[in-house]
Amino acid sequence: MKHLLLMLILQIVQIHMDQMERNQDCAWHCSEGLHCKRRAYSPLSVSRCKNQPVNSTVFSKVILSTVLGCEGRTCSLQLRIATSVNITDEIRGVSVCADSAGMMGHCQIYKFVQVAGGNETGKQVDVQFKCVPVRPGQHLFVTLKTVPNYCKATWIQRHLVPECSHEGIRDEIAECISKSGKLVYTVDKTRREITVSVTHAPEDTDYNLRLCHKRSAICTGEGTHKMIKPPNVHRSITFQYSKALPCLCIEGWPARVDARRVQVCPFRNNLEELWSGISYDPYKEELKWEPLCPVKVSVSLCHADGGNNCRDLGNVFYSEGQNVIFSSMDPHPMLCTKFTTDGETWIKCPFAKGNFTVWRVQFASRDGQHWAEISSWVKANFSVALCETKPSSQCKQMERNISQIISVDSMKHTAFNFSRSACEACVCIQVQRVDVQFSVPVLQCELQCSNWCRYPERSYIQEMEKIIMLAAIILTVILAVALVGKMMIRDGGKRRTVWTKVACHGTRQ
Repeated sequence: MKHLLLMLILQIVQIHMDQMERNQDCAWHCSEGLHCKRRAYSPLSVSRCKNQPVNSTVFSKVILSTVLGCEGRTCSLQLRIATSVNITDEIRGVSVCADSAGMMGHCQIYKFVQVAGGNETGKQVDVQFKCVPVRPGQHLFVTLKTVPNYCKATWIQRHLVPECSHEGIRDEIAECISKSGKLVYTVDKTRREITVSVTHAPEDTDYNLRLCHKRSAICTGEGTHKMIKPPNVHRSITFQYSKALPCLCIEGWPARVDARRVQVCPFRNNLEELWSGISYDPYKEELKWEPLCPVKVSVSLCHADGGNNCRDLGNVFYSEGQNVIFSSMDPHPMLCTKFTTDGETWIKCPFAKGNFTVWRVQFASRDGQHWAEISSWVKANFSVALCETKPSSQCKQMERNISQIISVDSMKHTAFNFSRSACEACVCIQVQRVDVQFSVPVLQCELQCSNWCRYPERSYIQEMEKIIMLAAIILTVILAVALVGKMMIRDGGKRRTVWTKVACHGTRQ
Protein backbone atom coordinates (compact mmCIF):
# COMPACT_ATOMS: atom_id res chain seq x y z
CA MET A 1 0.00 0.00 0.00
CA LYS A 2 2.93 2.28 0.68
CA HIS A 3 4.03 2.17 -2.94
CA LEU A 4 0.49 2.92 -4.06
CA LEU A 5 0.33 6.18 -2.12
CA LEU A 6 -0.34 9.04 -4.48
CA MET A 7 0.91 12.53 -4.21
CA LEU A 8 -2.44 13.66 -2.73
CA ILE A 9 -3.08 17.31 -2.09
CA LEU A 10 -6.46 17.97 -0.50
CA GLN A 11 -7.30 21.56 0.04
CA ILE A 12 -10.40 23.66 -0.33
CA VAL A 13 -9.87 26.63 -2.60
CA GLN A 14 -11.82 29.53 -1.15
CA ILE A 15 -13.06 32.04 -3.67
CA HIS A 16 -12.40 35.61 -2.61
CA MET A 17 -13.07 37.35 -5.94
CA ASP A 18 -15.81 39.93 -6.04
CA GLN A 19 -16.01 39.83 -9.81
CA MET A 20 -16.02 36.55 -11.71
CA GLU A 21 -13.74 36.38 -14.76
CA ARG A 22 -15.42 35.70 -18.10
CA ASN A 23 -14.06 32.92 -20.27
CA GLN A 24 -13.67 34.10 -23.86
CA ASP A 25 -12.05 31.01 -25.33
CA CYS A 26 -13.05 27.38 -24.77
CA ALA A 27 -10.18 25.90 -26.73
CA TRP A 28 -7.56 23.92 -24.82
CA HIS A 29 -3.94 24.49 -25.79
CA CYS A 30 -0.32 23.74 -24.95
CA SER A 31 2.54 26.21 -24.80
CA GLU A 32 4.28 27.24 -28.00
CA GLY A 33 6.54 24.60 -29.47
CA LEU A 34 4.57 21.64 -28.07
CA HIS A 35 2.06 19.84 -30.30
CA CYS A 36 -0.87 18.23 -28.47
CA LYS A 37 -3.75 16.11 -29.71
CA ARG A 38 -6.97 15.30 -27.92
CA ARG A 39 -7.76 11.59 -27.56
CA ALA A 40 -10.92 9.83 -26.45
CA TYR A 41 -10.87 9.08 -22.76
CA SER A 42 -11.00 5.47 -21.63
CA PRO A 43 -10.97 4.51 -17.93
CA LEU A 44 -8.95 1.43 -18.83
CA SER A 45 -6.10 3.52 -20.20
CA VAL A 46 -5.42 5.09 -16.79
CA SER A 47 -6.94 2.55 -14.41
CA ARG A 48 -3.67 0.86 -13.55
CA CYS A 49 -0.60 2.79 -12.58
CA LYS A 50 3.04 1.83 -13.01
CA ASN A 51 5.37 1.72 -10.03
CA GLN A 52 8.42 2.63 -12.08
CA PRO A 53 10.41 5.54 -10.64
CA VAL A 54 9.51 8.93 -12.10
CA ASN A 55 9.91 12.50 -11.03
CA SER A 56 7.10 13.07 -8.49
CA THR A 57 6.96 16.78 -9.39
CA VAL A 58 5.71 16.29 -12.93
CA PHE A 59 2.87 18.76 -12.32
CA SER A 60 3.66 22.19 -10.88
CA LYS A 61 1.98 25.60 -10.68
CA VAL A 62 -1.48 24.07 -10.91
CA ILE A 63 -4.22 26.74 -10.90
CA LEU A 64 -7.92 25.95 -10.61
CA SER A 65 -10.36 28.81 -11.22
CA THR A 66 -14.10 29.16 -11.77
CA VAL A 67 -15.05 31.40 -14.69
CA LEU A 68 -18.23 32.53 -16.46
CA GLY A 69 -18.93 31.23 -19.94
CA CYS A 70 -21.55 33.44 -21.64
CA GLU A 71 -23.28 33.25 -25.00
CA GLY A 72 -25.41 36.33 -25.40
CA ARG A 73 -27.38 36.81 -22.16
CA THR A 74 -27.06 33.17 -21.11
CA CYS A 75 -24.18 32.35 -18.76
CA SER A 76 -22.93 29.16 -17.13
CA LEU A 77 -20.12 28.26 -14.74
CA GLN A 78 -16.98 26.60 -16.02
CA LEU A 79 -13.81 25.26 -14.47
CA ARG A 80 -10.46 26.28 -15.92
CA ILE A 81 -7.36 24.19 -15.19
CA ALA A 82 -3.83 25.39 -15.91
CA THR A 83 -0.61 23.54 -15.08
CA SER A 84 3.04 23.28 -15.96
CA VAL A 85 4.31 19.81 -16.96
CA ASN A 86 7.93 18.72 -16.59
CA ILE A 87 8.51 16.52 -19.65
CA THR A 88 10.54 13.30 -19.45
CA ASP A 89 11.21 10.51 -21.95
CA GLU A 90 8.57 8.34 -20.26
CA ILE A 91 5.69 10.85 -20.38
CA ARG A 92 3.69 10.95 -23.63
CA GLY A 93 0.63 12.85 -22.49
CA VAL A 94 -1.67 14.06 -19.70
CA SER A 95 -5.15 13.04 -18.55
CA VAL A 96 -7.43 15.37 -16.59
CA CYS A 97 -10.64 14.51 -14.69
CA ALA A 98 -13.09 16.65 -12.71
CA ASP A 99 -15.31 14.37 -10.58
CA SER A 100 -18.19 15.17 -8.25
CA ALA A 101 -20.23 12.91 -5.97
CA GLY A 102 -23.39 11.68 -7.70
CA MET A 103 -22.40 13.08 -11.08
CA MET A 104 -20.56 11.67 -14.09
CA GLY A 105 -16.97 12.85 -14.26
CA HIS A 106 -15.64 15.04 -17.03
CA CYS A 107 -12.36 13.56 -18.33
CA GLN A 108 -10.05 14.14 -21.28
CA ILE A 109 -6.69 12.85 -22.53
CA TYR A 110 -4.13 15.02 -24.33
CA LYS A 111 -1.07 13.42 -25.96
CA PHE A 112 2.21 15.09 -26.83
CA VAL A 113 2.80 14.18 -30.46
CA GLN A 114 5.93 16.11 -31.24
CA VAL A 115 8.09 18.67 -29.54
CA ALA A 116 9.50 21.27 -31.90
CA GLY A 117 13.27 21.41 -31.98
CA GLY A 118 13.86 17.79 -31.08
CA ASN A 119 14.40 16.38 -27.62
CA GLU A 120 12.69 18.51 -24.92
CA THR A 121 13.30 16.18 -21.98
CA GLY A 122 13.61 18.06 -18.72
CA LYS A 123 11.88 21.14 -20.02
CA GLN A 124 8.69 22.64 -18.58
CA VAL A 125 5.64 23.26 -20.77
CA ASP A 126 2.29 24.88 -19.94
CA VAL A 127 -1.05 23.19 -20.58
CA GLN A 128 -4.56 24.67 -20.16
CA PHE A 129 -7.89 22.89 -20.03
CA LYS A 130 -10.97 25.09 -20.29
CA CYS A 131 -14.75 24.94 -20.29
CA VAL A 132 -15.27 22.08 -17.84
CA PRO A 133 -18.97 22.57 -16.91
CA VAL A 134 -19.71 22.97 -13.19
CA ARG A 135 -22.65 24.08 -10.99
CA PRO A 136 -22.92 26.56 -8.09
CA GLY A 137 -21.80 25.09 -4.76
CA GLN A 138 -20.38 21.95 -6.36
CA HIS A 139 -17.52 20.06 -4.67
CA LEU A 140 -15.04 18.71 -7.22
CA PHE A 141 -12.01 16.47 -7.17
CA VAL A 142 -9.60 17.40 -9.94
CA THR A 143 -7.12 14.68 -10.90
CA LEU A 144 -4.10 15.03 -13.19
CA LYS A 145 -2.30 11.89 -14.37
CA THR A 146 0.48 11.13 -16.80
CA VAL A 147 0.14 8.97 -19.93
CA PRO A 148 1.18 6.26 -19.30
CA ASN A 149 -0.06 6.44 -15.71
CA TYR A 150 2.77 6.54 -13.18
CA CYS A 151 1.60 6.06 -9.59
CA LYS A 152 3.91 8.62 -7.99
CA ALA A 153 3.13 11.35 -10.50
CA THR A 154 -0.61 11.69 -9.82
CA TRP A 155 -1.91 15.08 -8.62
CA ILE A 156 -5.29 15.50 -6.85
CA GLN A 157 -6.94 18.61 -5.42
CA ARG A 158 -10.36 19.50 -4.09
CA HIS A 159 -12.12 22.53 -5.55
CA LEU A 160 -15.20 24.34 -4.26
CA VAL A 161 -17.34 26.13 -6.83
CA PRO A 162 -18.84 29.40 -5.47
CA GLU A 163 -22.40 29.41 -4.21
CA CYS A 164 -25.18 31.53 -5.68
CA SER A 165 -24.50 34.04 -2.88
CA HIS A 166 -21.24 34.99 -4.62
CA GLU A 167 -21.62 38.50 -6.01
CA GLY A 168 -19.99 37.55 -9.30
CA ILE A 169 -22.55 34.91 -10.28
CA ARG A 170 -25.81 35.46 -8.40
CA ASP A 171 -27.16 37.82 -11.07
CA GLU A 172 -25.62 35.95 -14.01
CA ILE A 173 -26.56 32.30 -13.62
CA ALA A 174 -30.17 31.37 -14.43
CA GLU A 175 -30.17 28.65 -11.78
CA CYS A 176 -29.30 31.22 -9.09
CA ILE A 177 -31.78 33.85 -10.26
CA SER A 178 -34.75 31.49 -10.59
CA LYS A 179 -34.25 29.95 -7.14
CA SER A 180 -33.40 33.01 -5.07
CA GLY A 181 -34.53 36.05 -7.03
CA LYS A 182 -32.58 39.20 -7.86
CA LEU A 183 -32.36 42.19 -5.49
CA VAL A 184 -32.52 45.74 -6.84
CA TYR A 185 -31.94 48.63 -4.45
CA THR A 186 -31.60 52.42 -4.18
CA VAL A 187 -29.95 54.35 -1.33
CA ASP A 188 -31.10 57.67 0.12
CA LYS A 189 -28.06 58.87 2.10
CA THR A 190 -29.84 61.92 3.46
CA ARG A 191 -32.63 59.91 5.08
CA ARG A 192 -30.39 56.85 5.62
CA GLU A 193 -32.85 54.61 3.80
CA ILE A 194 -32.43 51.61 1.49
CA THR A 195 -35.35 50.78 -0.81
CA VAL A 196 -35.35 47.18 -2.08
CA SER A 197 -37.37 45.42 -4.76
CA VAL A 198 -37.20 41.80 -5.96
CA THR A 199 -37.20 40.56 -9.55
CA HIS A 200 -37.28 36.99 -10.93
CA ALA A 201 -38.55 35.71 -7.59
CA PRO A 202 -40.75 32.58 -7.34
CA GLU A 203 -44.36 33.79 -7.59
CA ASP A 204 -45.92 30.94 -5.61
CA THR A 205 -44.32 31.63 -2.23
CA ASP A 206 -43.61 34.43 0.24
CA TYR A 207 -40.31 36.25 0.00
CA ASN A 208 -38.20 37.39 3.01
CA LEU A 209 -36.03 40.51 3.14
CA ARG A 210 -33.79 41.87 5.89
CA LEU A 211 -30.66 43.86 6.61
CA CYS A 212 -27.75 41.94 8.09
CA HIS A 213 -24.07 42.29 9.00
CA LYS A 214 -21.93 39.89 7.01
CA ARG A 215 -19.08 38.27 8.89
CA SER A 216 -17.30 35.61 6.85
CA ALA A 217 -19.99 33.27 5.50
CA ILE A 218 -22.56 34.21 8.15
CA CYS A 219 -24.87 37.23 7.91
CA THR A 220 -26.35 38.14 11.30
CA GLY A 221 -29.69 39.91 11.34
CA GLU A 222 -30.01 43.65 11.81
CA GLY A 223 -33.53 44.21 13.12
CA THR A 224 -36.62 42.25 12.06
CA HIS A 225 -37.08 40.90 8.56
CA LYS A 226 -39.95 41.88 6.28
CA MET A 227 -42.04 39.61 4.11
CA ILE A 228 -43.51 40.16 0.64
CA LYS A 229 -46.64 38.16 -0.19
CA PRO A 230 -47.01 36.58 -3.67
CA PRO A 231 -49.65 39.08 -4.89
CA ASN A 232 -47.27 41.97 -4.07
CA VAL A 233 -43.99 40.32 -5.01
CA HIS A 234 -42.96 43.30 -7.17
CA ARG A 235 -43.55 45.99 -4.55
CA SER A 236 -40.68 47.79 -2.77
CA ILE A 237 -39.60 47.55 0.87
CA THR A 238 -37.74 50.35 2.71
CA PHE A 239 -35.20 49.80 5.50
CA GLN A 240 -33.56 52.33 7.82
CA TYR A 241 -29.83 52.02 8.57
CA SER A 242 -27.61 53.78 11.11
CA LYS A 243 -24.12 53.45 9.58
CA ALA A 244 -23.09 52.83 5.99
CA LEU A 245 -20.79 49.91 6.88
CA PRO A 246 -19.13 47.82 4.16
CA CYS A 247 -20.52 44.64 5.75
CA LEU A 248 -24.11 45.92 5.90
CA CYS A 249 -25.97 43.77 3.38
CA ILE A 250 -29.47 43.14 2.09
CA GLU A 251 -30.43 39.47 2.28
CA GLY A 252 -33.40 37.92 0.51
CA TRP A 253 -34.73 34.37 0.20
CA PRO A 254 -37.96 32.54 -0.65
CA ALA A 255 -39.89 31.37 2.43
CA ARG A 256 -39.36 27.65 1.94
CA VAL A 257 -37.13 24.98 3.43
CA ASP A 258 -33.48 25.05 2.33
CA ALA A 259 -34.01 28.05 0.07
CA ARG A 260 -30.82 29.70 -1.14
CA ARG A 261 -30.23 33.21 0.14
CA VAL A 262 -28.99 36.04 -2.02
CA GLN A 263 -27.03 38.93 -0.54
CA VAL A 264 -25.99 42.32 -1.85
CA CYS A 265 -23.90 44.86 0.09
CA PRO A 266 -24.52 48.47 -1.04
CA PHE A 267 -21.59 49.98 0.88
CA ARG A 268 -18.97 47.27 0.44
CA ASN A 269 -16.30 49.78 -0.70
CA ASN A 270 -16.98 52.23 2.12
CA LEU A 271 -14.03 51.15 4.29
CA GLU A 272 -13.48 54.58 5.81
CA GLU A 273 -16.58 54.13 7.95
CA LEU A 274 -14.75 51.40 9.88
CA TRP A 275 -12.07 53.72 11.26
CA SER A 276 -14.58 55.58 13.43
CA GLY A 277 -14.72 52.79 16.01
CA ILE A 278 -11.94 54.30 18.16
CA SER A 279 -12.38 54.81 21.91
CA TYR A 280 -10.07 56.02 24.69
CA ASP A 281 -10.12 55.16 28.39
CA PRO A 282 -8.42 58.04 30.29
CA TYR A 283 -8.14 56.00 33.50
CA LYS A 284 -6.34 53.09 31.82
CA GLU A 285 -4.62 55.38 29.29
CA GLU A 286 -5.74 52.85 26.68
CA LEU A 287 -6.73 53.37 23.05
CA LYS A 288 -8.97 50.70 21.52
CA TRP A 289 -10.19 50.15 17.97
CA GLU A 290 -13.13 47.79 17.57
CA PRO A 291 -13.79 46.85 13.90
CA LEU A 292 -17.49 46.85 13.13
CA CYS A 293 -16.81 44.62 10.12
CA PRO A 294 -14.19 41.94 9.42
CA VAL A 295 -11.38 43.53 7.43
CA LYS A 296 -7.69 42.78 6.84
CA VAL A 297 -5.82 45.87 8.00
CA SER A 298 -2.60 46.91 9.71
CA VAL A 299 -3.00 49.44 12.52
CA SER A 300 -0.18 51.60 13.90
CA LEU A 301 0.43 54.88 15.71
CA CYS A 302 2.11 57.86 14.08
CA HIS A 303 3.20 61.44 14.87
CA ALA A 304 1.44 64.10 12.79
CA ASP A 305 3.73 67.04 12.00
CA GLY A 306 0.96 69.49 11.16
CA GLY A 307 1.18 68.86 7.41
CA ASN A 308 0.34 65.79 5.36
CA ASN A 309 3.04 63.62 6.94
CA CYS A 310 2.64 61.25 9.86
CA ARG A 311 5.83 59.57 11.11
CA ASP A 312 5.43 55.96 12.25
CA LEU A 313 6.10 55.15 15.90
CA GLY A 314 6.45 51.39 15.33
CA ASN A 315 4.37 48.63 16.96
CA VAL A 316 2.24 47.65 13.97
CA PHE A 317 -0.75 45.37 14.71
CA TYR A 318 -2.37 43.20 12.05
CA SER A 319 -6.09 42.55 12.38
CA GLU A 320 -8.61 40.46 10.46
CA GLY A 321 -11.56 41.57 12.56
CA GLN A 322 -9.98 41.43 16.02
CA ASN A 323 -9.84 44.36 18.43
CA VAL A 324 -6.61 46.38 18.51
CA ILE A 325 -5.50 47.91 21.83
CA PHE A 326 -2.65 50.37 22.48
CA SER A 327 -1.89 50.58 26.21
CA SER A 328 0.04 53.23 28.15
CA MET A 329 -0.21 56.18 25.79
CA ASP A 330 -0.24 59.96 26.01
CA PRO A 331 -3.44 61.35 24.41
CA HIS A 332 -1.79 64.26 22.63
CA PRO A 333 -3.52 65.95 19.64
CA MET A 334 -0.58 65.07 17.35
CA LEU A 335 -0.69 61.35 18.22
CA CYS A 336 -2.68 59.66 15.43
CA THR A 337 -3.74 56.21 14.26
CA LYS A 338 -2.83 54.88 10.81
CA PHE A 339 -4.95 52.23 9.04
CA THR A 340 -3.46 50.48 6.00
CA THR A 341 -5.24 48.01 3.70
CA ASP A 342 -4.04 46.46 0.45
CA GLY A 343 -5.01 49.50 -1.57
CA GLU A 344 -5.10 52.61 0.63
CA THR A 345 -4.03 54.30 3.87
CA TRP A 346 -6.15 56.39 6.24
CA ILE A 347 -4.94 58.54 9.15
CA LYS A 348 -7.28 59.36 12.02
CA CYS A 349 -6.34 61.66 14.91
CA PRO A 350 -8.78 60.88 17.76
CA PHE A 351 -7.26 63.54 20.08
CA ALA A 352 -7.08 66.35 17.51
CA LYS A 353 -9.76 68.41 19.27
CA GLY A 354 -7.76 68.39 22.50
CA ASN A 355 -10.55 66.79 24.54
CA PHE A 356 -8.12 64.49 26.38
CA THR A 357 -5.01 66.70 26.65
CA VAL A 358 -3.51 66.13 30.11
CA TRP A 359 -0.52 68.50 30.05
CA ARG A 360 0.76 71.69 28.47
CA VAL A 361 3.89 73.84 28.35
CA GLN A 362 4.16 77.63 28.15
CA PHE A 363 6.92 80.25 28.29
CA ALA A 364 7.35 83.18 30.66
CA SER A 365 9.91 85.99 31.05
CA ARG A 366 10.60 88.56 33.77
CA ASP A 367 13.54 90.80 34.58
CA GLY A 368 15.61 89.23 31.83
CA GLN A 369 15.01 85.69 33.05
CA HIS A 370 13.35 83.07 30.82
CA TRP A 371 11.70 79.80 31.83
CA ALA A 372 9.20 77.19 30.67
CA GLU A 373 6.37 76.04 32.86
CA ILE A 374 4.93 72.52 32.53
CA SER A 375 1.55 71.84 34.09
CA SER A 376 -0.15 68.42 34.19
CA TRP A 377 -3.49 67.02 35.28
CA VAL A 378 -1.90 63.62 36.00
CA LYS A 379 1.35 62.61 37.64
CA ALA A 380 3.86 62.29 34.83
CA ASN A 381 7.55 62.42 33.91
CA PHE A 382 8.85 64.56 31.07
CA SER A 383 12.03 64.80 29.08
CA VAL A 384 12.89 68.49 28.51
CA ALA A 385 15.65 69.84 26.25
CA LEU A 386 16.60 73.08 24.53
CA CYS A 387 17.29 72.89 20.84
CA GLU A 388 17.87 75.19 17.93
CA THR A 389 15.70 74.83 14.89
CA LYS A 390 14.66 76.51 11.71
CA PRO A 391 11.10 76.64 10.43
CA SER A 392 9.83 73.24 9.20
CA SER A 393 12.87 71.35 10.52
CA GLN A 394 13.42 68.89 13.30
CA CYS A 395 14.87 69.89 16.63
CA LYS A 396 18.67 69.95 16.82
CA GLN A 397 19.86 69.74 20.41
CA MET A 398 22.10 72.62 21.39
CA GLU A 399 25.71 71.97 22.33
CA ARG A 400 26.46 71.56 26.05
CA ASN A 401 22.75 71.07 26.65
CA ILE A 402 21.63 67.78 28.15
CA SER A 403 17.97 66.86 28.30
CA GLN A 404 16.53 66.72 31.79
CA ILE A 405 13.89 64.47 33.31
CA ILE A 406 11.27 66.45 35.22
CA SER A 407 8.55 64.97 37.40
CA VAL A 408 5.25 66.81 37.68
CA ASP A 409 2.64 65.90 40.26
CA SER A 410 -1.04 65.75 39.48
CA MET A 411 -2.76 69.16 39.17
CA LYS A 412 0.55 71.01 39.66
CA HIS A 413 3.20 72.72 37.57
CA THR A 414 7.01 72.70 37.40
CA ALA A 415 9.34 75.37 35.97
CA PHE A 416 12.35 74.76 33.73
CA ASN A 417 14.85 77.67 33.63
CA PHE A 418 17.21 78.49 30.76
CA SER A 419 19.87 81.19 30.30
CA ARG A 420 19.82 84.45 28.37
CA SER A 421 22.15 82.97 25.76
CA ALA A 422 19.18 80.95 24.55
CA CYS A 423 17.95 84.11 22.83
CA GLU A 424 21.08 84.34 20.73
CA ALA A 425 19.95 81.50 18.46
CA CYS A 426 16.73 80.05 17.11
CA VAL A 427 15.76 78.35 20.33
CA CYS A 428 12.86 76.04 21.07
CA ILE A 429 12.01 73.70 23.89
CA GLN A 430 11.22 70.02 23.24
CA VAL A 431 9.03 68.22 25.76
CA GLN A 432 7.94 64.57 25.72
CA ARG A 433 6.29 62.26 28.24
CA VAL A 434 8.58 59.38 29.15
CA ASP A 435 6.42 57.51 31.67
CA VAL A 436 4.20 55.99 28.93
CA GLN A 437 4.91 53.61 26.06
CA PHE A 438 3.47 55.76 23.27
CA SER A 439 4.03 59.53 23.14
CA VAL A 440 5.17 62.21 20.72
CA PRO A 441 7.80 64.96 21.19
CA VAL A 442 6.24 68.41 21.34
CA LEU A 443 8.27 71.34 20.05
CA GLN A 444 7.40 74.80 21.48
CA CYS A 445 9.00 77.87 19.90
CA GLU A 446 7.33 80.81 21.62
CA LEU A 447 10.24 82.76 23.06
CA GLN A 448 9.71 86.52 22.65
CA CYS A 449 13.37 86.91 21.75
CA SER A 450 13.21 84.36 18.91
CA ASN A 451 11.07 86.33 16.45
CA TRP A 452 13.58 85.76 13.67
CA CYS A 453 12.98 82.00 13.92
CA ARG A 454 9.24 82.19 14.42
CA TYR A 455 8.50 84.89 11.84
CA PRO A 456 11.38 84.98 9.33
CA GLU A 457 9.35 86.89 6.73
CA ARG A 458 8.38 89.56 9.26
CA SER A 459 11.97 89.88 10.50
CA TYR A 460 13.25 90.12 6.93
CA ILE A 461 10.81 92.94 6.21
CA GLN A 462 11.84 94.72 9.39
CA GLU A 463 15.53 94.48 8.43
CA MET A 464 14.77 95.79 4.95
CA GLU A 465 12.80 98.66 6.45
CA LYS A 466 15.81 99.57 8.61
CA ILE A 467 18.15 99.51 5.60
CA ILE A 468 15.78 101.57 3.49
CA MET A 469 15.30 104.08 6.33
CA LEU A 470 19.06 104.40 6.82
CA ALA A 471 19.57 104.84 3.07
CA ALA A 472 16.84 107.50 3.00
CA ILE A 473 18.51 109.40 5.87
CA ILE A 474 21.91 109.28 4.17
CA LEU A 475 20.41 110.41 0.88
CA THR A 476 18.57 113.24 2.65
CA VAL A 477 21.82 114.42 4.29
CA ILE A 478 23.64 114.32 0.96
CA LEU A 479 20.90 116.32 -0.75
CA ALA A 480 20.84 118.84 2.12
CA VAL A 481 24.61 119.32 1.94
CA ALA A 482 24.46 119.72 -1.82
CA LEU A 483 21.62 122.25 -1.56
CA VAL A 484 23.44 124.31 1.10
CA GLY A 485 26.63 124.25 -0.97
CA LYS A 486 24.78 125.44 -4.04
CA MET A 487 23.17 128.25 -2.11
CA MET A 488 26.53 129.32 -0.74
CA ILE A 489 27.99 129.37 -4.24
CA ARG A 490 25.16 131.56 -5.45
CA ASP A 491 25.59 133.97 -2.54
CA GLY A 492 29.29 134.21 -3.22
CA GLY A 493 28.64 135.01 -6.87
CA LYS A 494 26.21 137.80 -6.01
CA ARG A 495 28.71 139.40 -3.63
CA ARG A 496 31.44 139.38 -6.27
CA THR A 497 29.07 141.07 -8.74
CA VAL A 498 28.21 143.81 -6.26
CA TRP A 499 31.84 144.52 -5.45
CA THR A 500 32.63 144.70 -9.16
CA LYS A 501 29.90 147.26 -9.75
CA VAL A 502 31.07 149.34 -6.81
CA ALA A 503 34.57 149.23 -8.06
CA CYS A 504 33.52 150.36 -11.51
CA HIS A 505 31.43 153.30 -10.19
CA GLY A 506 34.29 154.40 -8.04
CA THR A 507 36.67 154.53 -11.03
CA ARG A 508 34.30 156.80 -12.96
CA GLN A 509 34.30 159.46 -10.25
